[in-house]
Amino acid sequence: MRHLAVVIVMIIVWLNGLIWLGKQVDPSTKYQSAVEYKYARYCAGCHGNDGQGSGRIGRFKKLDPANLTDNSLWEMHDDEQLLDSINSGKDDMPAFYYYLSDEEQREILNYIKEMFRP
Repeated sequence: MRHLAVVIVMIIVWLNGLIWLGKQVDPSTKYQSAVEYKYARYCAGCHGNDGQGSGRIGRFKKLDPANLTDNSLWEMHDDEQLLDSINSGKDDMPAFYYYLSDEEQREILNYIKEMFRP
């Protein structure tokens, strides 16, 4: 009798887990736009949600990601240089040409400029 009760409880827990997974929301729906989602997915891990270079991955790997809110970054680099960094990578930053199309890279750069450029 005890074994039957344990099996029934395990089945109930398993079913509750499946129901919970079924109710999970697609993470892309919590963002206002597709480009905001792409920034969160590809950039925020290192550059942070606030663009200050304080993302969890950057801190964990002890990287030094660019502070996107720093005025000197924007004075020293034009759009083409920044797009080249996104596309081909730079220092510790990986290349994103195989994840993002040229158009998506431009959209992300425009989003970064709109959100973080001083």
